Amino acid sequence: MRILWFAHRDIKHPKAGGAERTIYEVGKRLAKLNIEMNLVTVNPGNLLNYEIVDGIKTYRIKGNIKAHLSVKKMIKKINPDIIVDDMDHAVPWCSPWFTHKRVIVFFRHLHARSLPGQINIFLAKIITFIEKMYPYIYKNNIFITESNTSENDLIHLGIKNENIIRIPPGVDLNFFHPGEKTKDIQLLYFGGLRKYKRPEYAIKIYEELDKEIKDLKLVVTGDGPLLNKMKEDIKNKNYNIDFLGKVGYNELSKIISESRVNLHFSVTEGWGYSILESSASGTPSVAFKVPGVVDTIKNNFNGFLVNDINEFKNKILYIIKNEDSFIKNSRKFAENFTWDKTAEMWYKLLNDK
Repeated sequence: MRILWFAHRDIKHPKAGGAERTIYEVGKRLAKLNIEMNLVTVNPGNLLNYEIVDGIKTYRIKGNIKAHLSVKKMIKKINPDIIVDDMDHAVPWCSPWFTHKRVIVFFRHLHARSLPGQINIFLAKIITFIEKMYPYIYKNNIFITESNTSENDLIHLGIKNENIIRIPPGVDLNFFHPGEKTKDIQLLYFGGLRKYKRPEYAIKIYEELDKEIKDLKLVVTGDGPLLNKMKEDIKNKNYNIDFLGKVGYNELSKIISESRVNLHFSVTEGWGYSILESSASGTPSVAFKVPGVVDTIKNNFNGFLVNDINEFKNKILYIIKNEDSFIKNSRKFAENFTWDKTAEMWYKLLNDK
């Protein structure tokens, strides 16, 4: 079987995140099952135009527009049995317009929810309109999605319930695992430093808890347009806050496992990848009760879902006082999600006639 997977980024892209991790983890496992994996993606300018990454034949085309204009050409070149249109970005690949082959749509999340404040109103309206066109572009296609929230979003867009299949992502339970916690109380924020993720709230939470916890430390990892502003906001303050930027996977694993609580402030997510990685590391999370995140936290088990920023402080203090049970339960929660299980579900779907 030959698969052609269209996506905007691959695992080596400098802005790769949870979506690209899913493609990589699923793709390399499918390749081991004698499925020919072809990934067509966008070259940011510093990567090879073609290489095989753990069994995934990766074609990189320079420029988003050129990549979209190459859909017909790449379908003809690779001649796949099945095509996957990955919708991590809002603009669709429109593969059904160019082929009668089977096309599966991988819908991550509704972009319209996270656009305010990130782009201008005119562009936001265009993207919102594009998403509303999905039922017409992919009228008879199966949609794969990861969370209950995204499934409901598809239904509200007009996708038939019977055309939606949920396949949750996994987590590397060997790579992300519980470790020794720091002697001081270390809080962690890791993820993109973009407006809809509201990373600046981490500083507010630190300020509130610093009055009550001796030797409190906050570690912020990740990159984005808000990084410099956050640094500037605390420049003249004697805060124990480290901004590490984007760190390597090995370093990230260590930082997560040694932290006491993971902080998550996003307005919306397709799936809370960072929360699942934290759980696997024995680190509970406190997060807003928002779309996508609600699938990754079980209240008073691997963390807490809250409705207001003012609830964070008490939930964090509660976790610290009951740390042992949260470490154990966080890991237990994560063990329900493995990449092998995710890949098996994809394999079964691809082989369904």
